[in-house]
Amino acid sequence: MATTPFPFAGTIPGIYEQYLGPYIFEPYAVYITSRIKKAPQNVLEIAAGTGRVSRHIAERIGSNATLTAIDISPAMLHIAKQQVHAPNVEFLEADAQALPFPDNSFDTVICQFGFMFLPDRQKGFDEAYRVLKPGGQFLFLTWDRAENNITYHICHQTVLQYLKAPPPPFYGKPYTMYDPDALRSHVMNAGFTNATIEKITLQGETPTAMHAATGFIEANAIADEIVKEGPGLLQTIKDAVVAKIHAQVSKDPVRSELNAWLGEAFK
Repeated sequence: MATTPFPFAGTIPGIYEQYLGPYIFEPYAVYITSRIKKAPQNVLEIAAGTGRVSRHIAERIGSNATLTAIDISPAMLHIAKQQVHAPNVEFLEADAQALPFPDNSFDTVICQFGFMFLPDRQKGFDEAYRVLKPGGQFLFLTWDRAENNITYHICHQTVLQYLKAPPPPFYGKPYTMYDPDALRSHVMNAGFTNATIEKITLQGETPTAMHAATGFIEANAIADEIVKEGPGLLQTIKDAVVAKIHAQVSKDPVRSELNAWLGEAFK
């Protein structure tokens, strides 16, 4: 199994779920699930993470249908299994670039904010096409530019201002698939004959700016790089992020615009 270039281990999954889950992932989990058409009997979710989308899919498809939710990170799946207890949901550790399923296995394939992390992104789209049944629906989300997701952008830029060493390659990776033409090319190159790519703007809310700062920094291995430069630097950066969010976005609770790209295609 290939390893992910983005380190989702240690305390990261728990912080990711606690601070970023309700703020930036839940609104899109509700939205992408609402786009499921017909009444699929078996659904595959790629990059299920901590199970936020999984829970909504299970509710939407009902107990007579099945959901198989895969992720490459056992630590993320550990949290997902604690949060989703539906009997029709199975969580599996698997690589999106080499799905362990036969061709034409699923009525619907969904991936929310997962393809950005794949070493071979096209392979992820190819595999989604391969395991989808003829006539099946493919849905995916990727983040728009960092600049169009303001609280993340503030955090990212602030970290770069304080860090002396260049950041690791993984830093900023979640916001690197924002070109709709490139997204359409991935879908078409996988074998789909048509695809729609549309920007989806939603609102996120988090109780405090410190929640946002904690999520964007500590649910990310960049926190380790920060601590290496000085044990007090982590709090200094978080405080700076909070001040900028309050000045540029809103006071607590923080409400901000979120922007992502939704892709949809049928086999």
